[in-house]
Amino acid sequence: MKTIIDFLSFTWTPAELAHVLELAKAGATVKAVRHFDFVESGKRVDNFALDTGKIDYAAEVRRLLKNTDFVIGGDARRFYEVKSDLLDHFGLNTMDCLCRGEIDRFINRLNHGLGKFGNEWTFTLRAGGFSGYPQSASIMVNGQQAGLCAWGAKQHGCYVSFSGTGCVALDMPEVHKMLNDLPGAKITRADVAYDCFNGEFGINLARQMAKEGCFITRGRPCSYTYIESGHMAKVCDYQTQSGTSQSLKKRYGLVPESGRSFYVGSRDAGKMLRVYEKGKQLKSDQHPEWVRWELELRSKDRVIPFDILIDADKYFAGAYPALSRICEAEQCAIATHKRHYMTSVENAVKHGATQCGKLVNYMRKVLDLSPEQVVKQLTSHLEEYDIPDRLNTPVTGDSDASEKVPLADLLALRQQSQRNAIYQRLMTA
Repeated sequence: MKTIIDFLSFTWTPAELAHVLELAKAGATVKAVRHFDFVESGKRVDNFALDTGKIDYAAEVRRLLKNTDFVIGGDARRFYEVKSDLLDHFGLNTMDCLCRGEIDRFINRLNHGLGKFGNEWTFTLRAGGFSGYPQSASIMVNGQQAGLCAWGAKQHGCYVSFSGTGCVALDMPEVHKMLNDLPGAKITRADVAYDCFNGEFGINLARQMAKEGCFITRGRPCSYTYIESGHMAKVCDYQTQSGTSQSLKKRYGLVPESGRSFYVGSRDAGKMLRVYEKGKQLKSDQHPEWVRWELELRSKDRVIPFDILIDADKYFAGAYPALSRICEAEQCAIATHKRHYMTSVENAVKHGATQCGKLVNYMRKVLDLSPEQVVKQLTSHLEEYDIPDRLNTPVTGDSDASEKVPLADLLALRQQSQRNAIYQRLMTA
């Protein structure tokens, strides 16, 4: 490859935790627990929260899942509320220890295949969490900071990131294989860098390409930022005044000896290109003209494919039309998608109350209309089947009998069917 991976971060969810989250999405509540172990005094044995390193937390969670009966769709609360109750049932500390075990096994795999031979990978616990995860640790390679890892059941599992130092020591084909095996794995950020050690593609070229529209894709023109840093040098300038006399005028020039940077796009949009003079930034004697083109991709409105780890050139070349002139490779653009939110009836009513609640209140209190008159005035122009698009769930089949079922009951039946399907899939997994 002509390009390199200079930063990588990804997340995954342990299979046992994923089952619990699926139950929470289905609105599951605990119906009964078949049995517990007790000591002679009658006290329940509940030592799952003890982080002794001797407990197989994954096996314990699977046992609890097997011995617990759930009612699907019996809880109308929000997802995070149902999730919190289920995590408390299984033991939040137990689930956190489950995630911690995943991190331990991952670090071990770095020393046995994922990392390049001859490097020693370790991790040291940090004082606090990271990005919402309650626990975190620094990843070290040969005693040098190489990345960061974090874990927590409330944040749905494990997070790992590698800096440029860590990426150099990774065996990317092996990491690619591992991501395909990890449950629920997702690349959250990947930086792809193309180095011009002799400065053949410089800042001036990047700015010229921008003026030619080479960074415009199918969307609207993206933003840009230009930065230069250095020092101010004193310059003597002789100015000719009236006649032939000259006067000395002192002024200062700007010398960008510390390097220039040109940014295209923004992190908020999930795609940004940085072009900067790395040789001047590092004050490199070996490569003083070194310029780096670095593409940063984030998983916002896009799914970053795992293949970017083994064939990054085509994703780099396909990000902007200009980059195909920098890196001659097959172009493969990563498609973006807008998130589609499944809005519940509860949320729809809440938003409707915000938007037209005052109008309804005015019609009732000031115009003194009855509830029936208010409803008639607001809905007389609608047909029976006119409902919000976000509440119009797909129909998989109709029959003569289904036409006689009230709309509210039909929606309830569809939701119950979906929940039962999720429940059956979880129980047979």
